[in-house]
Formats: sequence, structure tokens, C-alpha cells
Amino acid sequence: HRAERSHRIAQCATCHTDFICHGASQQPCWCMDYPPLLSPSSGLNCRCPACLTRAVSEQITLQIDTQAVHQFAPAQAIAYQKLPLIEGLDYQIDTAGRWILSRWYLLKRGECCGNACRNCPYGHSAVS
Repeated sequence: HRAERSHRIAQCATCHTDFICHGASQQPCWCMDYPPLLSPSSGLNCRCPACLTRAVSEQITLQIDTQAVHQFAPAQAIAYQKLPLIEGLDYQIDTAGRWILSRWYLLKRGECCGNACRNCPYGHSAVS
């Protein structure tokens, strides 16, 4: 009696790199942590983390982050507040090891925090 594998090796539909996919197992796949902004009818199979991050970032810009400065957080951004943080989508880590929060993360936050964040989508409205 063989134990069932908890993952499969998939090939990215965009860059053709092999990566681990949990889509065929009992546990949720890592890609379920991403906001569901890509059309399932696009005909593409799974994407690797780098390609999925890039594609979702593009869709965030096209569908949600459509203004240079937001007065209020878009409802779609607020809806995804509880998703886990994803490096490359919610933040970057600079060469000094500091986390740089993305516009997407700050949009999900809902308002300017007043800390003069580098990527503030609210025009630093709470900075004094």
C-alpha cells in the first residue's frame, strides 16, 4: 500500500519552469493565498510563484489600483485583507533587510497610516 503524494511537479504555463503544486492533493495549494484576479477561462494551467506574482500584480494595477492617489481603499482591496502576505506582491525585502510594503498591501490596509510609507497609495494624507 503506497502513501499518496501530497504534491506534484508541475510546469509553469508561462516560463516552463518546474515547481511544486499541491492542486491535486487534499491540502490547499500555495496559489490559493493569492487574490483570485485571473480569469479561469484564460486557458492557462498552473503558474510558478514568480509568474503568478507578476500576473496578479498586473491585474491589481488593471482592476483595483487604478488611481495615482486613492481617497478611499477600493472595496476589492479591503476584501483581500486577511490573505497571507506574499513576498513580491505585498512586500519586498531590500538589501539592508528592511521590509518595503507594496501599494497593494497598503491599499488592503485601508487608509494612510501616517508613517510616510514609500509606496503610500493615499498620498500620505495622514502624515503630519
